[in-house]
Amino acid sequence: MKQRLSRLNDQRKTAKKHLEGRLSRRLMVFFIITSVLSIIVFYDIFEGYISTLLACGGFALGVVIGLLAGRMFVIFWHPETGKVVSRLDKIGVVILVLYILLEAGRKWVFGHWLHGAELNAFGLSILTGLLLGRLLSMAMKIKKILVAENKILVS
Repeated sequence: MKQRLSRLNDQRKTAKKHLEGRLSRRLMVFFIITSVLSIIVFYDIFEGYISTLLACGGFALGVVIGLLAGRMFVIFWHPETGKVVSRLDKIGVVILVLYILLEAGRKWVFGHWLHGAELNAFGLSILTGLLLGRLLSMAMKIKKILVAENKILVS
């Protein structure tokens, strides 16, 4: 077990060395915001603002949307810099606009069934899942690229 943890830590260090600074910061921001939002959603469940089932449903919906929205950023190996870099593609811009419209119309879409604090908590659970889905999508793409470039070994 200790050997496996050591290998994972070495892979993390190697991966970080081969990530563009902006991409690394984006991953860190997604992680921090997802963590804070998760705490808020758990608090909302604990306080009874939203049921556990509804929060989990919103979270699952968000993860699915986040994994699909992972298409927003094209992540690729840049041979000149020897780093994994990302850029926003044209389809990604369309997805981003659709997401903003969905978030703006959240009250209209879900307001038929949910109201007040429950609607806000449901929106936060969707957002938390969305950010986690984006984070997972980006991490999977980065790992796939680093494995393909023989920068990390598959374990």
